[in-house]
Amino acid sequence: MSSCTSSSRVHRRFALGLLALVLVPVTVLFGLNLYLQPLSGDLTRVGSYAENDFGWNKPQLEFQQALFARGPYDRPYDVVVLGDSFSLQAPRLAWQNYLVAAKSWSVITLDINETSLTKVLNNPVFQKSPPRVFILETVERELPRRIKSEQSCEEKALPDSHAAAAASLPDAVTIHERDLRGLAKPVERDTASRDIKLGYVRDYLWRGLLRALFGKARVDAETVALSRNAPFSSSTRDAMLVYKKDFRKAQWWREMGVPQISCRIDRMRRQLEANGRTRFVLMVAPDKLTAYADFLRDKDLRNLSALPELSRELPEVMPRLDGALTAAIRKGEQDVYLPDDTHWGSSGYRIAAETLLSFLQQPSPGNF
Repeated sequence: MSSCTSSSRVHRRFALGLLALVLVPVTVLFGLNLYLQPLSGDLTRVGSYAENDFGWNKPQLEFQQALFARGPYDRPYDVVVLGDSFSLQAPRLAWQNYLVAAKSWSVITLDINETSLTKVLNNPVFQKSPPRVFILETVERELPRRIKSEQSCEEKALPDSHAAAAASLPDAVTIHERDLRGLAKPVERDTASRDIKLGYVRDYLWRGLLRALFGKARVDAETVALSRNAPFSSSTRDAMLVYKKDFRKAQWWREMGVPQISCRIDRMRRQLEANGRTRFVLMVAPDKLTAYADFLRDKDLRNLSALPELSRELPEVMPRLDGALTAAIRKGEQDVYLPDDTHWGSSGYRIAAETLLSFLQQPSPGNF
């Protein structure tokens, strides 16, 4: 055998070995990326979890286009919303669309992180042509922070615990899918992997290793065990993804206290309703720990919410979103909250809108 032939074989082996070193990792990464599926939810993103495990598989009812405006507040509207991501993150799913579809109201939504109540009150449009309804919408955990800048109420001004009378239950409003024909259509989650997102794959592998070794990873989303399968359309139903800050809500609410929160909210109401036309509504979006409390294996996590207590203090201001959403979940409504996200699915947004519309049928203490 000539030295040339021997050298050629060595070269081929070297080339094949090098090719294998490249192809094997690439193939593994590509296969893993196919398994993970494209990112869809905020919890799978911040927690580096697989959409294959927690992604929603039931089609969501999405409006063809958002039916409400998003700033600037430069002309009159029937409804002004000062809200967070539950009002702004998914415009074509959002609850405001149902208000427009059901009532033909004009609605504008302002970002609560960019616009203060004072700016709204000082807006010439608000002063000259005030809206029929002003809605302050916030996720449950953030309510104390949202009103922290409001002047503190003196002890003697705080309401007596549970002193307010319960509001009478109005006739329920139901919005059927057939009522939205031509406005909304079912959409499916994108599961086709067109691009290899190496960053997502890398984070999934690394944080998966940390969980395997230490039982946790330093991320903003965690799984909580459920005592029974929850009504999610994901392949994983015996565990639920939760935003890490939701575990701290009880502490934040205790620091301010429900009486203080109630008093500050009532002061805001009086400011907004001083024009004799506007009705103030507080919409508090409960988090997953509140909405799915019945399913939590850890009993210490089941009673973190103070929303029932706050609603008893503010029966004429606060629709019971928590009660309506929890009731639907107990009945088996799928994806009231998206399994891979902190926010509602389309059914959750619809239920929130129905609850609000039912609430607005109640007699107002003002001139609404």
